[in-house]
Amino acid sequence: MTEEENRQGPARTTTGVIEGIGAYLWWGVVTTLYFHWMNQTDSLELVAWRVLGGLPVMLLVIYLRGEFPAFLSILRDRRATFALFLSGLFILINWFTFIYSVLNERITEASLGYYINPLVSVALGAIFLGERLRPVQWLAVGCAAVAVIQLTVSNGSLPWISLVLAFSFGGYGLVRKQVKAESEVGLCVEMLFLLLPMLALQLWLHDAGRTIFMEDARLTWGLLIGGVVTVIPLVLFSRSARKIRLATVGLLQYIAPTAQLFVAVLLVGEEIGHRWPALILIGVAVLIYSVDSIRARKHSPGLH
Repeated sequence: MTEEENRQGPARTTTGVIEGIGAYLWWGVVTTLYFHWMNQTDSLELVAWRVLGGLPVMLLVIYLRGEFPAFLSILRDRRATFALFLSGLFILINWFTFIYSVLNERITEASLGYYINPLVSVALGAIFLGERLRPVQWLAVGCAAVAVIQLTVSNGSLPWISLVLAFSFGGYGLVRKQVKAESEVGLCVEMLFLLLPMLALQLWLHDAGRTIFMEDARLTWGLLIGGVVTVIPLVLFSRSARKIRLATVGLLQYIAPTAQLFVAVLLVGEEIGHRWPALILIGVAVLIYSVDSIRARKHSPGLH
């Protein structure tokens, strides 16, 4: 870190926290309300337009940031492109499941999935990367597992929305950890791989009479701005992650599912009902995980 960066440290950190809060609030509130507003649209078409509308915006972003050479360099790396193709499939599954949950007013289940996600990521790191978990982390993972069992018993079936969201995003993070690429560049490559399949999907929806594109003026504009809705929080998050500690990022990430929960209950009118015990268990798991993460960072001040 340069002398100038040291001198600007507190202001830089404050800016990073504000940008991080903005990103997670956007994901929790704006993105959720956007898909709720678009609830007359086929979920497949909404997924398609996250790519069709998002890729041009992402290309513009990386061009303005001077990252286009890095984008081209990644495309020449076979190992990196295969990993990004795989991560693109994970994020596609995550997007579709989240959109489905919003369109079917099951946002509460989605928020539970994103609460569980950090704990799933920790478990995946232990299984696939050989990362050792501290006993307290195992306790947090155990609490989340008990919450899933409680939801399964009370629902009479697996809480598939929560599990798919948690594991797809956990898998996405696991794969992306193996690729040395900025988040915007990596997402741009992922969207590029998905472009032709999503274009084919949009054409199929049109032939099947299931599209609203160019059929409804309001919803067509909604589809066109979907790329901006997708990209803004990613840019905010990327800027934030460069300025603040990972421990802070880890704590800020719980803003998004909390905001989703408030949107579900206060604005959409969902009822938590029998999910209360699971929500409390997940809250305990999150608290245990967060406190342990803070303590671990205090004992390793050099980690960022």
